[in-house]
Amino acid sequence: MSSRFTVDLTEPHAIAGGETTLTVADYEDLGSMYFFELEDGNTRSVGKQLVTDIRPADD
Repeated sequence: MSSRFTVDLTEPHAIAGGETTLTVADYEDLGSMYFFELEDGNTRSVGKQLVTDIRPADD
């Protein structure tokens, strides 16, 4: 079973399709930003100031 995480953003963002919540396959804390592995296999980096919470996704 793979891990998934729900990311809450401070405002609607293009990475989340204009929404404030994003589900990612995995993430890494890089200090001043997070590196997200998206569910479609792509990756994106987002500054920590845009993220309010990261938690295990409800399956």
